[in-house]
Amino acid sequence: MNREWSWQKANVAAGLWCIAVGVVMMTLWLAEPAGLAARYPSLFGMKFNAALAVAITGAALLLIAHGFRHLPTILLAPVFVYGALALSQHLFGIDAGIDTLLDTPFVDIGTSLPGRIAPNTAFCFMLASIALCLRARRQKNDLTQIALGFVLIIVSAAALIGYIIALDFAHDWVRFTRMSFQSASCFVALGVAVVFVGTEASRYNRLTLAGVLGLATYLLLLAMTYYELARYERSFGITFSSSGGGAHSTLSWLVLISGALYAGLIAHLYFSSRRARGMAADLAESRARLAAIIDNAVDGIVTIDERGAILTVNAACTRIFGYEPGEMIGRNVKMLMPEPYHSAHDSYLGNYHRSGEARIIGIGREVEGRRKSGDIFPLDLAVAKIELNGTTIYSGIVRDISERKASEQALIEANAELEEFAYRTSHDLRSPIASSMGLLGISREMLAEGDTDALGQMLQRMEHNFRRLDHLIQNIITITRNRLMEEESRRIPLHDLVSEAIDALSHLDDVKRIRIENHVPAELTIDSKPSKFHVIVGNMLSNAVKYHDPKEAEPRIDVRAFRYAGKLRLSVEDNGLGVPLKSRHLLFKMFKRLHPNRSFGSGLGLYILRKSAESLGGAALYEARDKGSRFIIELPDGDHHENHLDPGRR
Repeated sequence: MNREWSWQKANVAAGLWCIAVGVVMMTLWLAEPAGLAARYPSLFGMKFNAALAVAITGAALLLIAHGFRHLPTILLAPVFVYGALALSQHLFGIDAGIDTLLDTPFVDIGTSLPGRIAPNTAFCFMLASIALCLRARRQKNDLTQIALGFVLIIVSAAALIGYIIALDFAHDWVRFTRMSFQSASCFVALGVAVVFVGTEASRYNRLTLAGVLGLATYLLLLAMTYYELARYERSFGITFSSSGGGAHSTLSWLVLISGALYAGLIAHLYFSSRRARGMAADLAESRARLAAIIDNAVDGIVTIDERGAILTVNAACTRIFGYEPGEMIGRNVKMLMPEPYHSAHDSYLGNYHRSGEARIIGIGREVEGRRKSGDIFPLDLAVAKIELNGTTIYSGIVRDISERKASEQALIEANAELEEFAYRTSHDLRSPIASSMGLLGISREMLAEGDTDALGQMLQRMEHNFRRLDHLIQNIITITRNRLMEEESRRIPLHDLVSEAIDALSHLDDVKRIRIENHVPAELTIDSKPSKFHVIVGNMLSNAVKYHDPKEAEPRIDVRAFRYAGKLRLSVEDNGLGVPLKSRHLLFKMFKRLHPNRSFGSGLGLYILRKSAESLGGAALYEARDKGSRFIIELPDGDHHENHLDPGRR
């Protein structure tokens, strides 16, 4: 891409050169400096009309370089017509009246008639205008343009070299009418732009094209030299060799031998170029394949030198550490390490170079990394030593194991929680059963003795035990159902759900003396799983009822819901007993009853609340009030464009 861009700049350079030469020459013709023309007549070899045509052609090339299609064609049309008419004048011996149409020359230099351009100049104008029109229309290079550019370069380059080696026929196809060196230089520049810009996209090798151009120009010059010598022999009767063959034979052999040598070199260059291009393509494909594998690897891959400086990183390293490649390459790899690895890394490398003792190299271990944000995280690191062309580098493969560690920790906590749950459940299940069995034995004796009054008390105590047992079993069923049950989400009207939950509490003791207010807006809804949401609302309300303050003259419970920052908040606030400061760390844990003397229960209510909220992607929160408590559930909400402010925070 960079090389192609450099050749595109050659387009602009050629166009600017043509414009500059054309403008300067037109200015000189209009200024009519007779003294300058007498002293340096070769400066005025380019005629006014030719200078104007060259400037127009250069402007068209600049427009093509900037992507224009139609305007360059309009500019080049008169250039082609001018070249065709000028060439017709030489071929058919006519005067089309174009030589002095725009300017009458004040001096007549290098031409058969005033203002008339040479036939090779006219021919080059035709070639250049056709090639550039094709480029403008197609916006890419092709074989036709390359062929036209070839001829353009060969004709104009031969004219330039003819000036250098004093070969008149190279620029004088017709006696006394020559292509000026200014015109020749502009045509060479235009030909280079036509042939070499965009050539790679046409799958032609620039080096091979340049070689063929050189060979063709060389052979053309030899042929012109042969013709020039033959013309001198005929005109002046001069023989250039004492042998019978003469100059013709000598030059013929020279042309054949040099042409064969040059052709052999070109053929060698062509096949070598093809082989080199094939090897380069294979290497590029191999490198691209390897780079794609490395860049798309899930694990980060880092290479460092013997001093610990980072040489390369793949895309996964950017994702893992948060640095862009430019921020890592060239810096010491310890930038990715927290303490104590950061400080010890250089000394570890030094010790390894001196003693060969490896702690990580070739082994691999679990270490910690540091992100750009400063966060420390666990990672697996495997390091390999690579000897490459007498140089030692180290390749490291890193894998972010944060999720694995979090899963392991969650599994440990779940196992511990399960063990505690099994132990406490078995204890709490056995306790009322054992108590009831004892009470049954006592009741049997009372029944035998006919003590019916005392027997009634025993039955009440057994009923209490069985109620405790039933409550515990119901909580266990709720926990299991929340964990295992698959349920589709649906739209839930919150106000109606809260009203239903309040009605379901009517069987609880003292609920009639508590004022329960539903402040949830009637239009507020959420997409969630109905069963789990019912458990959340029911537990929050029943907890507030159970732990209301019996000494409070006006016990109340306020239920509110609002959206905030993409979340839905459901809060239940009461003026009840609250949670003692020393017991708040036990909130939402299993089998924790914070007011054991106030109400019986299993201690699983708030635990079920937390687990239900977490299963919906949310969280359970607690806020202490001056009197009472506020329990809050935060859930993700897709309808966050609606925003109901919390009335309790106004």
